[in-house]
Amino acid sequence: MKWGFTFLSMILLLNLQAQQKPNNLKIHDGLVRELKPELMPFYHGVASGDPTETSVILWTKLTLERSWTKPVEVAYIVSLKSDCSAPVKEGTITAQAINDFTVKVDVQGLNPGTQYYYRFTFDGKNSPVGRTKTLPENGPIAIAFAACSNYEWGFFNNYRFIAEDPAIDLVVHLGDYIYEYAPGGYGDTMLGRKHLPAKEIITLDDYRTRFSQYRLDPDLMKVHQYKPFITIWDDHESANNAYIGGAQNHQAAEGDWYERKKAARKAYYEWMPVREPVYHELYRSFRMGKLANLIMLDTRIAGRTAQVDSMTDPHFMDEDRTIIGQQQFNWLSQQLSTDAKWNIIGNQVPFGPMYVDSSATAKEAYMDGWDGYPVERKKVVDWLAQNNKGNTVWVTGDFHASFAIENDLTGTGATNDNVSVEFVVTSITSANNNEYEKNPNKLEAISRFYRDTNPHIKYLNQEDHGYLVLEISDNEILAKYYYAESIKTRTVGKDLEKTFVVKRGSKILTER
Repeated sequence: MKWGFTFLSMILLLNLQAQQKPNNLKIHDGLVRELKPELMPFYHGVASGDPTETSVILWTKLTLERSWTKPVEVAYIVSLKSDCSAPVKEGTITAQAINDFTVKVDVQGLNPGTQYYYRFTFDGKNSPVGRTKTLPENGPIAIAFAACSNYEWGFFNNYRFIAEDPAIDLVVHLGDYIYEYAPGGYGDTMLGRKHLPAKEIITLDDYRTRFSQYRLDPDLMKVHQYKPFITIWDDHESANNAYIGGAQNHQAAEGDWYERKKAARKAYYEWMPVREPVYHELYRSFRMGKLANLIMLDTRIAGRTAQVDSMTDPHFMDEDRTIIGQQQFNWLSQQLSTDAKWNIIGNQVPFGPMYVDSSATAKEAYMDGWDGYPVERKKVVDWLAQNNKGNTVWVTGDFHASFAIENDLTGTGATNDNVSVEFVVTSITSANNNEYEKNPNKLEAISRFYRDTNPHIKYLNQEDHGYLVLEISDNEILAKYYYAESIKTRTVGKDLEKTFVVKRGSKILTER
């Protein structure tokens, strides 16, 4: 009798688990085990983004039955209270299959510099309560900058640290939010964090599934729930080393590049809390009164022509080779000409001149960065020099290492030719030289090469993973580099390793 009771209990438990982890949902089968039943149908949580002084985008995703195709209405509430009582804004919006049942609401008429709470409701079920904040009319503001978050390379501890820091007002992601590779193509599969679908992503369904996998990560879900994001894509949102007409990681057998890019772009706009621009160009700016203008460049898709392999390429100095293009250059110069006290440029690839470690006899510049497009880079440097912009700060991703750089044309150690400063952000998880080079002597030799050949680089960390926080006030910016103790296990440890100060009107970095 006791055995029969135990057997019956096991059957009931298995049935309950089957109900909690349904297999009839429109989601990749490999992701079903990641779903938290209490979040149904808002398994991917909530997010907010593209805040202005008076508006913000709110995002969520419905996960419905596989056969469901009809549009559905989703209600939303915005409140000043954490329990979402006494709403200041509310309404409904339609979720449709054509957008993968993702939902975005552009909430207008909010107050500047104000924290709001929000939630969605569908079929009597509430989403988690999200927290967001509008941009201030005046400062100060603390912005966390992140980049290069590869699911396979490690745990997203750094996202959790950002989420749990009450001093951070906003997160700017500089690109490589997802990676397109097949499992093991670029990652540490020993951790068990294997990419889905189990192939290189090419189609719209592929990109949607990869976004879905990333957005089910608890640390990424948490930071989106607690902080508003401003994002820009780099190359891995489509394919490695992408440009207008192709990518290093796209071959003819994988179909038409423009169709792949179209699919990647659609999935990005569905899954990210951004305002989709009318003409599909993602570069845009965000004004914070007279304190700052945050300028988000697109150095990858909007105006980039094909890369060359080295400085010896006969086309290296061609004037028609561009990384942003004339239209975006004109827009950038307009944005830099406002009366903002600070211009903060969110930028995918290093702007400052940088000789990278090379086995060649001659020093080699970084061809996938601005150095690979010397004519257009000089045009921007000349513009900054001629217009005496002592308030321009570049913040850059892509490189999987941290640098603090005084930007000039050729990379001198002098300061009288500086035109701006730049902070390169290391990766959230993506491999840096510490993962690639196990020999500590070789790692130190690489660091020594950077220091010896790039005297304008004032700081380098090529071993750790983390993020940068800019604390922006009227007359100075504090730049703080934070790093996780590890990304190979879930950890609570982080370190503040380095702090720099930039004074308004100066183009010099000072360590604090």
